[in-house]
Amino acid sequence: MISDKFMNTIWVFYEANLTPRTRKEYINVVKNFDKCIGHDPLTLTEAEAMRYYNFLLEKISNRRLSYTTGLMRLSVMRSLCEFIRYHHENHGLYYINHFASISLPDIDKTIKQESLPTEDELNTLLKLSSENNDRKAFLIFSLIIKCGLTSNEISSLNIEHIVIDNNNNMCIQFPLKKRQKRIIKLPTEIALLINQYIDSNQINEGPVFINKRKTRMKIRDAERLFNKYIQLGMDNNMINNAFTMQTLRHAAFVYMLKGGASEDEVAKYGGITTKWMTRYRRVVTNETNSQAIDYSIISIKPSIKRPINPPIN
Repeated sequence: MISDKFMNTIWVFYEANLTPRTRKEYINVVKNFDKCIGHDPLTLTEAEAMRYYNFLLEKISNRRLSYTTGLMRLSVMRSLCEFIRYHHENHGLYYINHFASISLPDIDKTIKQESLPTEDELNTLLKLSSENNDRKAFLIFSLIIKCGLTSNEISSLNIEHIVIDNNNNMCIQFPLKKRQKRIIKLPTEIALLINQYIDSNQINEGPVFINKRKTRMKIRDAERLFNKYIQLGMDNNMINNAFTMQTLRHAAFVYMLKGGASEDEVAKYGGITTKWMTRYRRVVTNETNSQAIDYSIISIKPSIKRPINPPIN
C-alpha cells in the first residue's frame, strides 16, 4: 500500500513538477511496484529491487509486457529512488538506490532461423582466417562460436582473466559485474589456441587483443576485422548473407541448445538471464539434430603450453 508519508514527502514534488500525462505514468509505475513488493519504494532493499526487476523480466519474456514498457518502468524506479536518496540525504537519513545498477539486458525482439549463419558459414569464417594465418581473427571467432563471448568481452579480455581452476581446466574469469561472477570453462581446443596465441605474441600482462597502434583493441576494431572476413566470404560465394558478431553469438547459443545443452547451462555459460532463453528456444525445433555441432576447423592444436595464474576456488 502506498503510504501517506510517501505521498506527502516524495510524491508532492512530482505532483508539482510533472505534466499530467507524465505524472500519471509515474504513479502507475509506483502502483505496479507496490503491487509486486507490497509497499512503496520509500523503503527499499536490494532483494526487493531484484524481485521487481525479475518481475519485469518474466512479464517481458512471456510477452505480457513490451520491452520498451519494461525499460520505462525500470527507468522511472531508478529516477524515483534516486530522488528519494537525495531527499533522505538532505534530511540526514540513509537510503540506497538499489535500482541504480540494474538495467534490462539488450535483446533482439526476435531471432529467426534464416537470420542465423549456417554451420557451413561458421566454418567458412574460421577457415578463411586460418588460411590467411590470422591467428587473432581465428581466436576471436572461435571464442564467440565456442564460448559465446560478446564483442565487449573480447575487447576487455586481459591476460589476468585467464586462469586454471582446481580441476586443472583453463577458464576465463571476468571481474564481478553487478555482484555476479562469470567463469567460462574453455574447451580443450580453445585453451590450446589461447596458449599458442599468447606465446606467439609474447603477452605477459594487460589486454589479450591489441590493435595496430599497440593499444587495447576496441569493439569497433573487432567489428572491422569481423566484417573483413564476412566480405571475403561473400566475395568468394562462401557466405550468402552478411551477419554481425551479435548474430554469431546468437548462433552459438542456438547450436548449444541443438546439441542437447539445457537452457540453464547455456544461459550460465553465456552470462545471460535464463528468462531470455525463450528467444533461442523458438529457433530450436523438434526436428533439429540432437548431436553437438562439429566445428572441425577448430581442431588445430598448438604444441606449446604456458604456465598461467594459480588455481581459482
